[in-house]
Amino acid sequence: MFARFFLLSGLVPLILSFLVRKFLSDGPLRKQGGTELGVTGRELVERILARNGAGHVEVVEKKRPFLVVGPEKLVLPPSLAGSRKAPEVAEAGLLAGLVLMARKQDKVVKWRAWAVKFGASFPAFTIIVMAFALIIGRLGGSWAVAVVSASLGLSTILLWLTLPVERAAASLVADLLEETSVVPRRSEGETLAALVRALGWRRIVPGAVAWLAGK
Repeated sequence: MFARFFLLSGLVPLILSFLVRKFLSDGPLRKQGGTELGVTGRELVERILARNGAGHVEVVEKKRPFLVVGPEKLVLPPSLAGSRKAPEVAEAGLLAGLVLMARKQDKVVKWRAWAVKFGASFPAFTIIVMAFALIIGRLGGSWAVAVVSASLGLSTILLWLTLPVERAAASLVADLLEETSVVPRRSEGETLAALVRALGWRRIVPGAVAWLAGK
């Protein structure tokens, strides 16, 4: 009975997150997946920061598995920095929005970054531990699955609790794109604004299983 409770407590929020991501994020992103823009991800980041008096923020191009943002530094993956594809440029713009948020509320942005990292690492660690417990016969299969499910549920809940931070950053950047000339072409600004808002819903599935939803 308890094993079933742990299983359901993890599956319900996880399935909900997959559904929300599918309709509010993945759909719009796939629709604009092949759209090429006249601005790269790094150019958009620099323009957004400069427009908000944060042009001195250090932008480092480096691969990173999790969110690395702060009031004075942004680690921007090369795949986003040099891309002109609309979804990737929009993702870079969202990261710039998180930097702007961090300049006002650094602690809540750090909390969001921690939740994203937790969602990727904690369930993966739990899977390894449960697999070992199964091998040595210390735990039954139903309990192992239930514990893994619970770890995913906990990670999902933490992502939901910190989601307002990323949604606020997305709204900030989207409004900027719609109301200013950060991007000269109005049509491109509107496209990016819609994509940034969609990306604000993307990180609600733990990174450990996010691959199940595709790119």
